[in-house]
Amino acid sequence: MDVIPGLDRVAWASLHGTYRSAEDLPGQIEALRSPDSGVRREALHKLSDAVVHQGTRWQVSAHVVPFLAWLVDDPATADRGDLMALLRHVGLGPRDDGDLPFDPDTAFARFGGQTVTEEQEAMVIERVYYLEDQFDDDWVDVADACAEKWDADAYWAAAAHVEAYRRWLADDDPEVAAPAAELLAWFPAAGPTMAALLSADRDDAVRASANLALAHLGVPSAATVERMTSLLDHGSFMVRITAAVTLAYSTGERLPDRALSILIHAKEHEELPEFPPGWRQRAQRGYVALALQRLGLG
Repeated sequence: MDVIPGLDRVAWASLHGTYRSAEDLPGQIEALRSPDSGVRREALHKLSDAVVHQGTRWQVSAHVVPFLAWLVDDPATADRGDLMALLRHVGLGPRDDGDLPFDPDTAFARFGGQTVTEEQEAMVIERVYYLEDQFDDDWVDVADACAEKWDADAYWAAAAHVEAYRRWLADDDPEVAAPAAELLAWFPAAGPTMAALLSADRDDAVRASANLALAHLGVPSAATVERMTSLLDHGSFMVRITAAVTLAYSTGERLPDRALSILIHAKEHEELPEFPPGWRQRAQRGYVALALQRLGLG
C-alpha cells in the first residue's frame, strides 16, 4: 500500500475521539487501503465510531477529513462510496436538506461566537475522558461551546475540499459522483460550483443530484431556470422530477406549466424512482410535496 501523505504529521495521541485518545486512528486510516475487504470493513467501522457518534463530532474529527478526501480522490481506493458517506457524516453531522441553504456563520453562533481557549478545551477533555465528572452549571456552556467548535472545525475541514467535490461530479463511480453534488449544496455557491452543477451530466443520478443541489443552494439564476427548463423533457423520470422541483424553488408562481404537470403527476404516481445518494433523508414524494407547498398547492 502507498503511504498516505501527511498521516504522520498529526499528533494523534494528543487528540480525542468518541471514547478515548485517537492514537490508533492512523492504523485504521491506513487499513482502509487494505486489499482485504474484511480488514477495510472493520477499519471503517472503528474509524466511524471514533470520529462521529450519533451526529456528534469530536476533537479529532476534523483531522480525519483530509485523509478521507485523499482516499476518495484516488480511483484505486476501494469502497469509495462508503468513504464518501463517512466524509459527509463527519463534515456535516446529522444535518439534512431542512438545514439548507446553509449559513455557517449563523449555524455556529449558538453560543454567541464564544471562543474556547486551549485551557478550557483541555479541561473539558479531562472531565469527559479521565475524570468522568458531571459538568456543573459553570462548565455546561463551555462543554457545549467545545462541541460547537468541533462541529465547526469539521465543517470547515470539509469546506477545504470543494474543488475536489466539483471534480468528483465527473467520477466514474456514481457512489462518488452523485453524493458530491449533494455535498456542494452545503458550501458557498461560488461561480465554479454553480457552473459545475449546471453541467453535471455524468449520468442520470448525478444530473438529478445536481438538480437538487441547485434547488437547495438558494441562489436562483437565469442560467439555472434555463437549464432546468431544458430538462423537463429528459428521458429520465428522476431527472424530470428533480428539474421541476428546482424550478419550483427558483421561480415560484412563475413555474412553467410543464414543470407543474410533472410535479402533480409525481405526487399521484404510485411509485417514484429512488433519488441519488445524499438525497435519501426524506422520501422522494417529500421533495415533491415541499415543491408544491412553495406554490401554495401542498
